[in-house]
Amino acid sequence: MKKELETFYDIFTTTKAAIEDFMGMLDPVINQATDEHERLYYHHIYEEEEQRLSRLAELIPLIAKFKQEDNEKAFSPANNEFNRLLQELNLEKFGLHNFVEHLDLALFQFKDEERQTLLTSMREVSYKDYQQLKAWLAEVNARFDTNFHDPHAHHDEHHDHLSKPASNTESVQPPAKKGFTVGTLISKH
Repeated sequence: MKKELETFYDIFTTTKAAIEDFMGMLDPVINQATDEHERLYYHHIYEEEEQRLSRLAELIPLIAKFKQEDNEKAFSPANNEFNRLLQELNLEKFGLHNFVEHLDLALFQFKDEERQTLLTSMREVSYKDYQQLKAWLAEVNARFDTNFHDPHAHHDEHHDHLSKPASNTESVQPPAKKGFTVGTLISKH
């Protein structure tokens, strides 16, 4: 479990720094929004990430505590604090999933090279961390027989919906025009 805890610690400290950078990027956009829709859109994302920061402020020290633990009994489902750690890790897996989606949404909006570069880099690291976290947590949950059922597993049941096409532009290209549609075949009398 020590190896996993090292990985979790690295993932969440990296994520915490990325969230802080992302929120720093959103703050001026919220304050200078041209309309209420724009302000509310970014404010909603900002608040979700703000909530994650408060959860990470509790989770990171909890991981650090268990990293120092030498007593194998501490890593038992009978230990309430260990159960709490597993629950928090599973919750933050979904938080990391949402963070990747928030970065994707921002990539659609912020087209300048500086923000695109930063967001793309954060997205690549966060996506990789999410995939690693998801795999490790599946293994940890199975090892400790926690009977944990991931309520979000259906998202990736048939494909990884967070995976990106080879090129960012592929995902935003309009579909190719077709020759005939139902509408073009209806006679207009």
